[in-house]
Amino acid sequence: MRNKFLNLLTIALLSLVLLNSCETDVNIYAEGDETTIVYGYLDVDADTNYLKITKSFIGNALELAPDYSASNYDYKLMVKLIGKFADMPDVISTEILDTTSVYKPYDPTGIFYSGRDQVLYYTTKKLLENTNYKLVIERNDGEIITSDVRTISGSTIRTPMYSISFESQSTNYVKWVPHKITERAAYYEVTGYFHYKQLNPGETDTVSYTLKWPMGSGTGDELWNSANKEMSVNYTPNAFYSRLASDKNIMYNSPSYVKRFVVGYEIVVTATGEELYNYILIQNSGSAIQDTPEYTNIDNGMGILSSRSVGNRIVPLSGKTINKLVDDYPQWGFEKLPGQ
Repeated sequence: MRNKFLNLLTIALLSLVLLNSCETDVNIYAEGDETTIVYGYLDVDADTNYLKITKSFIGNALELAPDYSASNYDYKLMVKLIGKFADMPDVISTEILDTTSVYKPYDPTGIFYSGRDQVLYYTTKKLLENTNYKLVIERNDGEIITSDVRTISGSTIRTPMYSISFESQSTNYVKWVPHKITERAAYYEVTGYFHYKQLNPGETDTVSYTLKWPMGSGTGDELWNSANKEMSVNYTPNAFYSRLASDKNIMYNSPSYVKRFVVGYEIVVTATGEELYNYILIQNSGSAIQDTPEYTNIDNGMGILSSRSVGNRIVPLSGKTINKLVDDYPQWGFEKLPGQ
C-alpha cells in the first residue's frame, strides 16, 4: 500500500460489509439473497490491475466474511472490462479478466477469511487515461453486475526538479501537472519517502530504511493554481525534521551504535477518482455506522470501483540539507558519503 487511500479503500469496503449485516434472523442460503461484492480501482500506471469479487448474503455478511466457501464463488465468473474511447467512438475494447491466487497470512482479528489463498481477477492490459470503462460481471444464475468508471489523468512532477532542500525555514512547494489539465482528479495526496542506509555495530553491510512523510493533500480544485496551470502543496523544513525526530528507528538508535548515510528522496503524487472520494465524504458525515448513508457504485451489487494514478520522482537531498543533518542533528548519526 503505498498511501492513505489504499487503507481508506479497505476500510470503506469493510464498512460496506458491516452495513449489509444489519438485519438478523434471515435464512442466509435463501434463494435470491446472494449479493455480489466488488472492490478495487483501475490504475493507469500499473502493469497489472486487480479486482476482488466475492459474495455475501443479506443479514449475515459479517458472520460469513471469514468463511472461504461462503465468501467465494465456487466457479469462475465471466468478468469483462469494456473500454470506450472518446477520440475513437466506433472502437470498443473488451478485455476478459483471468483469475489468480494471492496468499493472505492468517489473521484472527481480520474480518475477511485468511490463512489461505485469496482469489483475485486481473488484467495485464494497459489502461488508458481519461477513458470510460464498464465492468461487467456475469453470474451462473444469469444475474449481471456492472459498474462504470472513468480513469484519471497521470501526473508529471515539475518541482523539485534536480534536488530537494530542507535547510531554509521558508515555505517550499511540490508542484505537478496532470497530463490533461481539464480532467483533474477528485483528490490528491503527496507523500515523501526519505531513503537512507544504516550501518549497525559489528557489521560490514548496510541496511536500507525508508521513512514515510505525508507532505500534503487536497481536492483537485483546492490544489489547482489557475494562473500557473499547475497543482501544488506546500511544506516547511521543520516538519521534515520533526518527522525524523519521531521515527522509532532513529529515536532508539543513537550514533554510538549506528552510522547513517543519505540515499535520496522520493516524491509520490497519488490521484484518486471521485467514487472513492465521495464514499469517504459520506462515511465521514455520520457519527456512527448506523447513521452513515450507504454508498456503492456497483449496479445490482455492492462495493466500490474507482480509479487512481501514481506519479513519482526520485531526487537527491541538496548538499546543504545533508550538511544540516550531519552538523545540526549529530544525535542521529548521519555521515556524508564521498561526493555528497
